[in-house]
Amino acid sequence: MLPRDTYSGLRVMGRSLLIIATCVGLAAAACAAVDNQPAPGAIAELDEASFKCAVEPTLIRDCSYTACHGNAGFPLRVYSIGKLRVGDMTTLALRTAPLTDAEHHANYLSARAFDYGGVAAEDNLILRKVLPVNDGGYEHKGGAIFTGLDDPRAVKLLNWLSGQSGLCNGGNL
Repeated sequence: MLPRDTYSGLRVMGRSLLIIATCVGLAAAACAAVDNQPAPGAIAELDEASFKCAVEPTLIRDCSYTACHGNAGFPLRVYSIGKLRVGDMTTLALRTAPLTDAEHHANYLSARAFDYGGVAAEDNLILRKVLPVNDGGYEHKGGAIFTGLDDPRAVKLLNWLSGQSGLCNGGNL
C-alpha cells in the first residue's frame, strides 16, 4: 500500500496532465484553417478614390454651404474651399487653398457614415434625402438636389454606394 501523500501527488499530476492535454487540444483547434464566406447582403466596401472624383465634387458644389452641410455640427459635414475648413482660416489664402488630404478624407468618412446597417444602396439616406418626393425622396431642408434617380449626380452616388470602384478611370459614372 502506498502512503497517502503518493495518492495526493498522483491526483495533482493527473489533473496537471489533463489541463496540459486540454490546452494542447485547444491550441491545435485554434490553428485549424477556417474558411469564412462573405455574409449574404454584406455592406459594400466604399472606394475612397471613386468618392473623391465622382461624389465629393457634387457634395462640395451642392451641399457645402455654411447654413447646410458646410457646418461642423451637421451629421453630413462637407469641407470645401472658401467655406468650412480644418484649422486656421484667418486669411483669404488659407480659406481658398486646395483641400488637404485630411479634409478630403474627412469628407469621405462623413459620407461613408451613412452606409450603415446593411441598407441597400438605393435606399440609403444620403441618396433619398436629396431626391424629389415623387421619386421616393425624403424631406430635406435644402429641397431636392437631384432631379430623379436618373440624374447623373444621383447615378454616380448610387454607383459609389453600391461598392463600385474605378469610377474615375473609365468606369461607369
